[in-house]
Amino acid sequence: MVMKLIEINKYRGVRNPLIRLLSWLRYVPVILLFMGNGAFAAYQPDLMVRLASESDASYLGGGVYEGNAGLQSRSQAAYSGLPARFAVLLVNAGDQPDRFLVTGPDSGSAFTVSYTDPGGVDRAAAISGAGYLTPELQPGGSTLLVIQVTPVLFTLGASYRVPLTAVSTSDALAVDQVKTETVACGQTAAVTVSAPPDGVGGPGTVVHYPYTVTNVGNTTNSFALTVNGGSGWQGELFADDGAGGGVAGDGVRQPGETRSCASTGTLAPGASFRFFLAVTVPESGSDGARCDHLLAATGEGASGSDQVGTRVAAPVVGLAEAVRNLTRGGVFEASAEAIPGDEIQYRMGITNSGSAPATKVNLESPIPAGLSVAADTLFVSLSPAGEGTPCAAAECGTARIQEGGIVAQLGQGAGDAAGGSIAPGRTVYIFFKAQVQ
Repeated sequence: MVMKLIEINKYRGVRNPLIRLLSWLRYVPVILLFMGNGAFAAYQPDLMVRLASESDASYLGGGVYEGNAGLQSRSQAAYSGLPARFAVLLVNAGDQPDRFLVTGPDSGSAFTVSYTDPGGVDRAAAISGAGYLTPELQPGGSTLLVIQVTPVLFTLGASYRVPLTAVSTSDALAVDQVKTETVACGQTAAVTVSAPPDGVGGPGTVVHYPYTVTNVGNTTNSFALTVNGGSGWQGELFADDGAGGGVAGDGVRQPGETRSCASTGTLAPGASFRFFLAVTVPESGSDGARCDHLLAATGEGASGSDQVGTRVAAPVVGLAEAVRNLTRGGVFEASAEAIPGDEIQYRMGITNSGSAPATKVNLESPIPAGLSVAADTLFVSLSPAGEGTPCAAAECGTARIQEGGIVAQLGQGAGDAAGGSIAPGRTVYIFFKAQVQ
């Protein structure tokens, strides 16, 4: 203001009044504009809208004030049983405390609408009537309304518009509006079934397969669960519900998770149901035997399935005997010629040809008649040669001559009274020398 007055003072010396008047008017608009900026509107509602599923960063309409919501409109699809939901934020954009009157349409014959405040109260009756009066908001303060639009007469492609208007109670000209649009769309049913890898179990054990069924359609659905196949191998379904102190949905079956399940129950779009297929391997199952089970999830308009195979892993222990004539320089064979006085060497090979460790491996074998065994030649080895250093007892076990026979506790971890473990594919040998009588 001071700068403009200084400019005007330059014309005080001009005698022509008209010139002086025009010079003054030249600056009047500038002065008025300056004064107008200093008197910024004290009251202003600011409505913003986003989809309820979006984050706050998606709000549309911040700092835009309009009475017909041409720039502040959001659309969302609605499906049968799945309404559209919008979040509307009302901010006091003025510089004074204020309350705002919020109005909007009521439910119609083709759709229902609700307006829920932060306390969970539906304000539809007030908003569609005389208006809902917000609490007093400080400058920059805000309140939230959630709009839910549910088509009743579901007509594909129908559009339902719900505008929301906020008016300052201190200045009737301070108005803002947003608009939501709900479009009725067709249902798409779809489901996915997870596919765990095939499993392995020993005879009499239970193999667990964690499954997840997910509703990937755009409407709610429920899926029946069935399991077929087995040929004597029992297959059962149990909920992964965390019962008995476990963790629900962790894919690890706990002892307390014993609730049988034949259905996922109602699943919202994107929701999942987790459970187990428990397959019992028969006690008589032989190594390498296999059985397949087919799991199916069937709902309205959608189904999915997965086939899983269970294989038996069992030890297969075999004994192979061989002999060689040391006097004549023979090699190990199934049999050897010998005469009295010849020295021979026996070899017994104990092999686990199965696909699971053989445990508690014990051997008892009589010494053939007509032989005089040299006790100090008895040893256990991993080599078929019959020479070299004996295998350590902790690794291969021990053998001894007892009551005219060979008694051995074999395998890793064997003790004096019980045999140990022989891994799949491993052979443990017992050697002893004798003289033919």
